[in-house]
Amino acid sequence: MPEAEEAAVGPVVNILIVDDDPAKLIALRAVLEPLGANVVEARSGPDALRHLLKEDFAVILLDVRMPIMNGFETAEMIRQRPASELTPIIFVTAFDQAETNLGRGYELGAVDFVFSPIVPAILRAKVTVFMELYKSQQELKRYRTQLQGLVQERTTALTAINRELEAFSYFVSHDLRAPLLSIDTIAESLLDNPEVVSDGTKDQVMRLRRTSKQMMALFEGMRTLFRLTGGDIRRQKVDISRIATEIIAQFQAQEPKRQVDFRVEEGLTASGDAGLVRILLTNLISNAWKFTRDKPQPVITIGSERVAVETRLFVRDNGVGFDMIYAHKLFGAFQRLHSQSEFAGEGIGLAVAQRIVNRHGGRIWAEGAMGEGATVYFVL
Repeated sequence: MPEAEEAAVGPVVNILIVDDDPAKLIALRAVLEPLGANVVEARSGPDALRHLLKEDFAVILLDVRMPIMNGFETAEMIRQRPASELTPIIFVTAFDQAETNLGRGYELGAVDFVFSPIVPAILRAKVTVFMELYKSQQELKRYRTQLQGLVQERTTALTAINRELEAFSYFVSHDLRAPLLSIDTIAESLLDNPEVVSDGTKDQVMRLRRTSKQMMALFEGMRTLFRLTGGDIRRQKVDISRIATEIIAQFQAQEPKRQVDFRVEEGLTASGDAGLVRILLTNLISNAWKFTRDKPQPVITIGSERVAVETRLFVRDNGVGFDMIYAHKLFGAFQRLHSQSEFAGEGIGLAVAQRIVNRHGGRIWAEGAMGEGATVYFVL
């Protein structure tokens, strides 16, 4: 039956009835036939085991008293086979409860006992439950198979995309960057020889150098994004306070005359890749450092907030801020809310930060207001 047709009508349900008495097999078949299942007969324990090697069954109705291999021994053999170790077994017996070793049956995984005389409606109701359970299990298996196929397709596609990105990254790093570096070197050489460059030409050469440096910075930003798409995440307890303090010291060493009030909460930690977390904090603190440049009393805070069961880390500043209408553009690569003349940069820092947070399975967002500063929250 084609897969689509089978899915429409539902999987075929097999029921195995095991009894050495042909008359009882006929009687059980007559009771179960209205359920529309495929009823398979076995006249002994070994016969039942042979059927189990060929097919799967929704439920097994097993006579307790049989020659050579009784019902309990047959059940024990069924449970030893991985494919049938969870198949429901209902023991059918003419003995009364006092004569039947119920404990032994339940130890072997019996889900129920049915005693003669059998009440057809009750037996059908019990079997129906296991038929529906079997159908649900088969449906879940089908969905799982489809999902595995989709995952495989996506994995193959992502692998191909990553290979293309690697090739493009190489192209950017070598084939495009090298000519720009040559242009910058030639321009620098011209500026070092004023006798061969007129004043009017000098301005154009300087503009050429600035443009080439901006292009190289953009290419370097693209390389950074590409590098963050691969590699393993090695989670460990990361000392956020210590890393933030080290990054701040680097910025202060670069501009020792600039006075910024840094406030780092003590004892901040997170679970993440130490290297990536350092890059994340560097980009966030760099943003705050840049956008507080024109403030007479700049304040940058690295701290945390507890909301319900979630701990949110943040980098907050009292800089120029931004209009929340454009918040969705903040984390896009090469997106800028301020002009290059106001604040230099390539518009790559927050895109890198988001990529790192996403690789940790976390989330990152920003809040702010024009002229009142901004806060970038993240959860790893």
